[in-house]
Amino acid sequence: MQSSAAHHRPAFAIILVVLMISPWPLGSNRDWAWPALAILTGLAALTVNFGIRNPLSLHHKVVLAAFGFLVCFILFQLYGIPALIEPITQYFYGTRTDLTKTIMYLGFFYATVQLADSHDRCRMVVYLIVITGLLQALLGGAQQLMFELPRARGSFPNPNHFAGYLEVALCLAIGAMIADRTSAGDGSSRSIRATLVDIITGPQARLRLVIVIMVIALVMSRSRMGNVAFFSSILITAALAFYHTRSFSRYTAILLVSILAIDAFIISNYFGVEKLAERFRNTTTVANNRIDLQRYNLELFKDHGWLGTGAGSYEIAFSPYRDADITMRPSHTENDYIEFLIELGIIGSLPLLIILVAGIHSQVRLLGELAHPFERGIAFGCLAGTISLLIHSTADVNLQIPSNTLLFIVLLAIPIALDQASQQRRGDLS
Repeated sequence: MQSSAAHHRPAFAIILVVLMISPWPLGSNRDWAWPALAILTGLAALTVNFGIRNPLSLHHKVVLAAFGFLVCFILFQLYGIPALIEPITQYFYGTRTDLTKTIMYLGFFYATVQLADSHDRCRMVVYLIVITGLLQALLGGAQQLMFELPRARGSFPNPNHFAGYLEVALCLAIGAMIADRTSAGDGSSRSIRATLVDIITGPQARLRLVIVIMVIALVMSRSRMGNVAFFSSILITAALAFYHTRSFSRYTAILLVSILAIDAFIISNYFGVEKLAERFRNTTTVANNRIDLQRYNLELFKDHGWLGTGAGSYEIAFSPYRDADITMRPSHTENDYIEFLIELGIIGSLPLLIILVAGIHSQVRLLGELAHPFERGIAFGCLAGTISLLIHSTADVNLQIPSNTLLFIVLLAIPIALDQASQQRRGDLS
């Protein structure tokens, strides 16, 4: 194991670099930004593949197979079957771009699962994302407090994508607090007052302050669905964790209550929560264009339901369905699920569902009582981040932004990596 860790050290460093730099060049959602990530990710995956590899767990094999099928399906959309079926895509360049991105995500998932296979490495990945989220939050706060931008957006061109990044960083920060605390003992015998004082002034007080700052920045983004998704995901994950284990440490309960109560209703009140509430009140007025757009999307999906219009082709495929009522030229659907269904069709969307289910299953497995306390905390953060992005995806396209998609893959990959490593230690892998 020592030689494997030493051999993979450069590849792991590359993964950390990818996570560190991906959000800064406009979420890497530019043709001059994401190819650099693709090169780095490919280098890391190749280094791992030709080095000392860990045996693959069932979850890992299933996800890799689903990714492989998706790559083949996009190739089919791009080129068809020579002499039998014409290419399906309506935008060759967009589909070719999405094919390259999909291969990048495949390599990133494979490398992350192989490399983040220990508690120390997992902790490094999580804390790197949390630190990057903190820097994004400070940038977003400076934009609004110093330059009076109406909405904080960090290094992202869209405040909603900035909010999507912060959601994941916040969930992982909460998971890290739970993981490190429960690993050292849950302190269930301590009084509520002592536990609360420990959260505020104890060894993890700095991480608690980071959470406060990121919550403030999330409110400053004025992202309605981003704020709803984050706070809802914490409640949903807490309910799932309690249902799965039938137990909840006092420290975890007080931590979650302090985040939901203190951060949401007291601290954020001084940083524009009333403006966020105003945006909620104006939701129906602002969202009329989105609601009207879905009617046209439904017609588009009916015509290309099974095989799709081609990955990355929505803007071109939508053009024939526009009429005088649609004055804009939408590049995205403002809903990840609808965009995937239109571009990939039902067949191409199935592997995405398989990847999601496999990742969530690993997250839930690690919430069980048999898992290590550290792994339970990390699984809590990963599951909360996954649920948050899934909720946010109903009103935005975070999964079309490379930096946010890489974070989503991390949320699915880390539990699979920890579960795979624990199975290997027990000798359960075949």
